[in-house]
Amino acid sequence: MVNMDKILVVDQVTKEFPGRTAVSGVSFSVNKGSIHGFLGPNGAGKSTTLRMIAGLLVPTSGTISLLGAPVVADKLNHRNLIGLLPETPPLYPDMRVEAYLRFVAKLHRVSNVSESVDKVLEALTLTGVRHRLIGNLSKGYRQRVGLAQALVFDPPFLILDEPTNGLDPQTVVELREFIKKLSAQKTILFSSHVLPEVEQLCDQITIIHHGRIRASGDLREIHRRFRQGLVLRVGVLEHETLPDLSGLGKYEVTHEHVVGHERRFDLVFADDRDCRAELGRLIFDRGLHLLTMQVQSPELEDIFLHATETQS
Repeated sequence: MVNMDKILVVDQVTKEFPGRTAVSGVSFSVNKGSIHGFLGPNGAGKSTTLRMIAGLLVPTSGTISLLGAPVVADKLNHRNLIGLLPETPPLYPDMRVEAYLRFVAKLHRVSNVSESVDKVLEALTLTGVRHRLIGNLSKGYRQRVGLAQALVFDPPFLILDEPTNGLDPQTVVELREFIKKLSAQKTILFSSHVLPEVEQLCDQITIIHHGRIRASGDLREIHRRFRQGLVLRVGVLEHETLPDLSGLGKYEVTHEHVVGHERRFDLVFADDRDCRAELGRLIFDRGLHLLTMQVQSPELEDIFLHATETQS
């Protein structure tokens, strides 16, 4: 169960650089205990926003608060609240894994450095490479070390920017499962271009485009908002066809195909009213065999494209 308290609040934040505005009036919030997807095409203002949240950039205007306190750039107490894994992990290739993590832990004034380092080494299956040079590790192991440095001081809030980008499928699955488990104890702001991954992991999303927020909130609510009427997939036996459904309201069949011995129809009703019970009775009354009836939601890819292509 997600705690609905707001751990992060971004309020009317603007960031201007000489000759351009990177982010304009951005507002969104992140619920405590959630994995919040932060999405946007290249150049949308996503990285600039993440850097302001992390305290690496100062907003031109607007406010950002974390755990009820304002974010102030370059303040150690703020940095200790956020574990940051940028797209390119901040690693020192000439350092050994354990020595590097001990160095990060000391920078954050961790009280028991050895215990904290051992804990993240074990959690991320890095114990076997603890004495190896970071520069000699595979990309998958370097990414694990990058995640370990974000966790070694036990922050309550994580920013993960493309954490699985360019990794082999096995490592992707392992890191994805690890991130799921992390959400039981931490709040995560998760940025990724892999939209199916976002759908698997996230319960909230925010989409930014041209420096402005295009959609933000609960993923299920955003699915409902972008759905144009009621979308159903209905299946009957292969030799059967649907009766006239006009009594249920205006509709169209957008796709018809056969899977095995089942004929499936994708239906879009102009009215968002749930007519499944009436539809089921109508099919049974005609002596047909109802094999499938599913409400279809738009894919996150469809929502993303709609939000970033139809608005300027």
